[in-house]
Amino acid sequence: MTNADTLLRVINQHPEGLDDDEISDETGVKPRQQVYYICTRLAAEGRIRRVSVQKDGKRRKIHNFPAGATLPASAIPQAGAEEGEDGHWRRRLSMLVAATGRAEIELLDEALLDLAKKVLTEEVGGLKKPKLF
Repeated sequence: MTNADTLLRVINQHPEGLDDDEISDETGVKPRQQVYYICTRLAAEGRIRRVSVQKDGKRRKIHNFPAGATLPASAIPQAGAEEGEDGHWRRRLSMLVAATGRAEIELLDEALLDLAKKVLTEEVGGLKKPKLF
């Protein structure tokens, strides 16, 4: 049985969802980053769902759910988990999360701030000046 098979079996036994640390502890697959890579691949294949979940008294973490599981109300689907036009930016966001280790909300907030600065200022002679409406 491969590590992917082991992780998939454990995830399917826990419809309430498990984060990567919990899966690593339960399966013995180490380092935990290996669980992350395998779960990311399983999610891309549509075999599981990875969503960000807020639990009382804990920080928001990515949890892994069986493909057909009902997600908690506090769940935010990860990139590639939803079909449709927003899949492209969600995929890019997922790649940034993986590359930087930062939370989605943190990256989105920074991107919106950068966009606001760009939209609300103009460069004149090398100097940034507020746009007047």
